[in-house]
Amino acid sequence: MKRSISVHLRWQALALAAIGGILLTSQPALARKSWPGSPLTDEAQIELERASKYMKNNPAKAMPGIMNALNTATDIPKCLAIAAYTERYGHPMLEARRACITKALTFCQTREDYIQLALKARQYGCFEVTRSAVNNLVGNSDSVDELLDLAHKAQEVALNDISHLAMEKAYNKADSVEEALKFAREAKVMGMEDLSRKATKELIDDEPEAHELCALLRSIEPLDHKDLNRYLLKKAIDQCRTVSDYRDVYDCARRTGHADILKLAEFRGRKMQILNKYNASKADYQQKVEAARAQQGQQQQQQQSQGLPTGF
Repeated sequence: MKRSISVHLRWQALALAAIGGILLTSQPALARKSWPGSPLTDEAQIELERASKYMKNNPAKAMPGIMNALNTATDIPKCLAIAAYTERYGHPMLEARRACITKALTFCQTREDYIQLALKARQYGCFEVTRSAVNNLVGNSDSVDELLDLAHKAQEVALNDISHLAMEKAYNKADSVEEALKFAREAKVMGMEDLSRKATKELIDDEPEAHELCALLRSIEPLDHKDLNRYLLKKAIDQCRTVSDYRDVYDCARRTGHADILKLAEFRGRKMQILNKYNASKADYQQKVEAARAQQGQQQQQQQSQGLPTGF
């Protein structure tokens, strides 16, 4: 009887020990806490924690766990969170980050998504993903206003090359003087002197009339391209066709402080006034001569009809 009781107690002890072992082995899983503020699922977090043991010294062995975690990602924040987790392990995890960024690209829908991804791709050295994001950003913007907005937003986050590409496309789409002037002003504000100067010079080159060039000068003066202002005035004085044109150039040269062009406009304007007066006087003289000849011819005809002598 005593022996059976002791055997029974022994089996109970073994059973309790087994249950205790199960509880002890399962306790870490039950005690595990989710990462605060992480968009990743618990499953993805566990996969990354397991893979982290190999990320530094054996990246190839870590990749399956990372890809398992990436397979659970359903949006951009999850893809970027996985990529961010691998940052601490440096260059060995570059391919893992590239895979995360490449998958994140498939989830992009808005301009802000592409800008965010272009920034991250550049940070990670994934230049092919950066190029794809840039092509989508610039390619999906069609109007001048959309492209200018894109350029401003890209510049705000230091994506200056994207901003420059957007501005170049915006200029190619500008099909009026007003849009070209707006572009030149925006480029000036954004520090893109090359594009601002290009737009300004082409506006000057496209205008053949002196009066319109003088009107254009008032619009481009705030851009402070002093050499182009002079370039405009020199073209305008060569395009003058009337005294009024020279007067317009004279006024613009005086306002902008170009004394040599002012004097030249004054000289040519006065010269044209003298020539105009001379030509007017000559035309008046010719008209009087012709009138006198016509009158004399009429008198001779009358004398002939009356049989009177007409002179020698």
